[in-house]
Amino acid sequence: MNTATTILFVLAGIAAVIDWWGVAHERISVEFISKPLVIIALIGAALSIDATDGIVRGLLIAALGAALVGDVGLATPDARFEAGVFALMVAHVLYIAAFLESGTLDLGLEITAGLLIVGVGLGAVPQILAGARAQGPVVHGGVMVFGLLGATMATLGAATAEPTAAIGGALFLASDALLAWNRFVGPAPGGRALVHATDHLGQMGLVLWLAA
Repeated sequence: MNTATTILFVLAGIAAVIDWWGVAHERISVEFISKPLVIIALIGAALSIDATDGIVRGLLIAALGAALVGDVGLATPDARFEAGVFALMVAHVLYIAAFLESGTLDLGLEITAGLLIVGVGLGAVPQILAGARAQGPVVHGGVMVFGLLGATMATLGAATAEPTAAIGGALFLASDALLAWNRFVGPAPGGRALVHATDHLGQMGLVLWLAA
C-alpha cells in the first residue's frame, strides 16, 4: 500500500474505535458522526490504491457508497430499518459483482465456503426468519433475500483465495446476522457494538483485497 492508503486506513481505524466506544456508551451523536467517517475513509483508501482493474475498484467503491447510505439510514433515529437494510442489500450486490468481475474464483473454495456458511447458519437463520415472519410477508421475504445476498457475497469472497476477501466477507456476513438477530430475535452477545465492529472490520478487509 502507498502512503496515502495507509493514512486513510489509520483514519478509518481511529473513526471505527471512536464509533464502537460511542455505541457501547450509547452516545448517539458520536455514532452518527463517526460511523459514516469510517466508510468515507475507506472510500478514500480504495481510490488511492493502485488497482490493476478499474472496473473492480469502481464496483467496490460503489458498494462502499451503498454501505454508507445504509449506515446513515440505520443510525438515524427516525429512519426506517428497511431503508437501511435495502442499501446494504445493494452493497452486497455490488460486492458480488466485484468478485465475479475479478475472474479469480476457485470453485472448490466456493463450494466449501458455501457449505460452511449453510452449516453455521442453521444455528441462527430459522430463529431470525421466524421473528421476521411475525412482522409480515414483506419483511420476511426481504430478510430472506438479504440473507441470501450476504451468504453469496461471503462465499464468493472466500472463492477469491485471498485471505483479506475471505475474512472481510465473513465478517460482513456476521454483522448482517447480528443486525438481524438484534432486530428479530433479541439482544445478541456484544450488542450493537459488535454489529458495528464486524461491519467495519469486514469492509476494511474487502478494501484490502483490492490492494492484494
